[in-house]
Amino acid sequence: MVSFELTQFEAVVFDLDSTLMDTQRYPMVASEWLLRKSGVYSEEEMMSYIRALVMRYRQAIQAIVVGAPYRSPLNIIRTAMENSLIDLNVRVDQGLIEEAAQRFKSSHIELSTPYDKVEELLGSLKSKSQKLGIITNSFEGNAQIILKKLNLDHFFSSIVDCGSVQSYKPSNLLFERAAGDLDISTSKIIYIGDEYYSDMVGGKDAGMTTIWINKRGRSLSDQISKHGARSTPDYVLGSVSEFCDLL
Repeated sequence: MVSFELTQFEAVVFDLDSTLMDTQRYPMVASEWLLRKSGVYSEEEMMSYIRALVMRYRQAIQAIVVGAPYRSPLNIIRTAMENSLIDLNVRVDQGLIEEAAQRFKSSHIELSTPYDKVEELLGSLKSKSQKLGIITNSFEGNAQIILKKLNLDHFFSSIVDCGSVQSYKPSNLLFERAAGDLDISTSKIIYIGDEYYSDMVGGKDAGMTTIWINKRGRSLSDQISKHGARSTPDYVLGSVSEFCDLL
């Protein structure tokens, strides 16, 4: 990452899941519970189910971004779980689906943990007079609960989730709400996230300087080819702790 002058910015806004928080475990835990309750124990079927679940979740969000009626993350997950079980030719028990969806939401809170140096990073940014915010597509209200549970909520002047504006990243609505909360022009905001479509496309469209946390080692050129040159992040890092090392 090429060094930059932090003083040219007035705020740093983060994605939550897989950027500040390690949230990799909770989808697996909730899905494994549902599959076992439904009589599915094969690892191959588990992975097939997870792939289908993720695909359906992303497709539902993309549809809403381009104009479909808003659906909550809980509603999307509930439907994706049901249809992904049908793919496996497993009998669907609506009671199990509902409990699994609720477990999905509660596990997001229970199993989220901050990555190394996150608290140090937030403290350093605050000490440099940067305002801080969160923009997330995760379950409505969960970001506030997670951050409060971890005693990190006091760092943030804005926490925007999909329920705040009835849409999802990369919709400009979330980025504009955060900028409005912070009372800062988007041109003076750094946005940091790990999902290229949601975070880099959304951040750049909103006029923010963007940092892509490419922890999965994906090809930047492939992402630019898919989403257009306009989406090109200003900086690319392997983890949020690398940003901390630059301050």
